[in-house]
Amino acid sequence: MFGGNPSRVAIIAFLIIVIYFLLGYFIPREESLYFLSLYASSWALTYALLKRISIQTIFWLGIAFRFVFLIALPSLSQDFYRFIWDGLLLQNELNPYAFSPNELMADNAFFNPSLKSELFSGMGELSAQHYSNYPPVNQLGFLFSVKWLPNHLLGTVVIMRLLLILAEVGLFLIAQRILRQLDLPTKRLGWYFLNPIIILELTGNLHWEGVMLFFFALGFWFLLKKRHSLATIAFAFSIATKLIPLLLLPLFARFQSWKKTVGMTLLGSVSLFILFVPFFKDIGMENYFATIQLWFKNFEFNGSFYYIIRWVGYQVKGYNIIRQWGEISPWIISGIVFAFAFLKPKKKAQEVFTAMLFLMTTYYLMASIVHPWYVIPLVFLGMFTRYSFPLIWSMLIAISYVTYANANFQENYVLIALEYAIVLAVMCYEIVRKKPLLQHF
Repeated sequence: MFGGNPSRVAIIAFLIIVIYFLLGYFIPREESLYFLSLYASSWALTYALLKRISIQTIFWLGIAFRFVFLIALPSLSQDFYRFIWDGLLLQNELNPYAFSPNELMADNAFFNPSLKSELFSGMGELSAQHYSNYPPVNQLGFLFSVKWLPNHLLGTVVIMRLLLILAEVGLFLIAQRILRQLDLPTKRLGWYFLNPIIILELTGNLHWEGVMLFFFALGFWFLLKKRHSLATIAFAFSIATKLIPLLLLPLFARFQSWKKTVGMTLLGSVSLFILFVPFFKDIGMENYFATIQLWFKNFEFNGSFYYIIRWVGYQVKGYNIIRQWGEISPWIISGIVFAFAFLKPKKKAQEVFTAMLFLMTTYYLMASIVHPWYVIPLVFLGMFTRYSFPLIWSMLIAISYVTYANANFQENYVLIALEYAIVLAVMCYEIVRKKPLLQHF
């Protein structure tokens, strides 16, 4: 079961648990030196652990590490306050796409005033100004989480965390089957399931990329089994959790016949309509699209090539060109998606995974905002390819939290440049040498 010295494995696992306990309950994101020291230690110990254990041990240790955070309030991200806010709105028959938190603060007709005030202050001024941007399946998950203990913040957090862990268990089981189907070592799952950034961001900070990936993996598994209708519905649920899979689905166009592609597109459109229409039948989608556009036109965090483009804009125009970039970047991305999808046929599943990996990597290299949890899909996709640069990125991206050590949230561009220089160097090395820098097993 262990594939190594059991006592050594137990010691390493215990040390990782201690680190996660400290990160979950004692180290705020402002303490970047302590945070990064513990984070780096967790990676070193995880790497040592992965060389010694079997896939069964990977699963059970992954569950144990996640349960360390069970009763911790997220310390690295404040998004969970908005998750709970949206869920409580739905419970009180209010549409989170119709009202911003600022618009509702003066209304005392709905949920517990003290909890309402805590959520409002916790989510931050930026979130409070805008309508919700979380898609319908996200919203249903928020509603489920608040249903049981609607007036208890920590209780709701625990329920949401258990739901997210359950989704990751499902993802583990499905990904294991996909790896076997592709004749790849199942132990590769350890790089995802024991990955510190994934444990911290999904279980610790309650982000929903794991739920999105569960539905996406389920859809791909159904696709491999030629169950196209079930695959389409699963993909629709993935998109309705996080919109990012919309980028990837066109890559299936040349993996199968055009007839199946057209049929899946039609069924997928109907499925998405059914999932979205209950929320938008009375108010339209203007508020939602306006909020989504903020990510292209207003927000900046941990960008790479975008920051270079922005610098050029300052030299030429004398001001920040983010709004202009937000206007043209969706068209650029659409062109890149078209190129990845249609210029080269993909006859094997691994070719599709490789194309998805590089398409999403290109998207994030161009993006103006790349939070640490954004790279989680890259780690997932990388399991099915020969590339390990997503793992390197998942190690390095935590340095972006140094921004929060500054009261003005001023980014450290030297650290950002270092992050992306290493990631791009590893990616180029793996493309040229055609072998991973970090072995997947």
